[in-house]
Amino acid sequence: MNVLVTGGSRGIGKEIVNYFEMNGHVVYAPNKSQLNLLHPIHLHNPNFDIVINNAGINLLKSISDINDNDIWKVNYEAALSVIQQCLPYMIEKQYGRIINIGSIWIGLSKPMRAAYSASKSALNSLTKSLTAEYANLNILSNTISPGFIDTDLTHQNNTKDELELLKSKIPLRRLGTTYEVAKLVYQMTVDNTFISGQNIIIDGGYTCTAH
Repeated sequence: MNVLVTGGSRGIGKEIVNYFEMNGHVVYAPNKSQLNLLHPIHLHNPNFDIVINNAGINLLKSISDINDNDIWKVNYEAALSVIQQCLPYMIEKQYGRIINIGSIWIGLSKPMRAAYSASKSALNSLTKSLTAEYANLNILSNTISPGFIDTDLTHQNNTKDELELLKSKIPLRRLGTTYEVAKLVYQMTVDNTFISGQNIIIDGGYTCTAH
């Protein structure tokens, strides 16, 4: 199958690219110079069977300090534009799988995350709307929301002590791996025939406990 992955140069996105290629799929993972999500998006050949909107930015800002819409552009508007351009091919073929990478901050909140949470919540609402409109054409859409995953960014944003405290709050007592997220994305696309419109959380049980 032909697969489009945005934000596929590092972390979870890179693992998703590797997992699909390892299983024999043709993957297009444009870099920033090929597809700048802050500018109008024009896919030259939007004939993809699977679309994975993985790209996202998380700038921590107080509600009173939110004065730009880069988070909204990348996390929601870019994903919507990509989907809109790929839908005609999926409709014609009557097959499509769309994954929007969400976040545990769809259902939780912390200070400084208003813009990020709002954009990811909107993305999840788009997932549901896609299902309502297109599931009858065998175009299935789901959100996958990772919790704390073992990536370079996670280590950059947390000290060793902070990571240990964080892990103590996760019932599985460890961070998730990018491989585990990529495997779930694969299962919810290539192997999926009936699940649509869902927000599937992969967080080691973090959101199930009080914090």
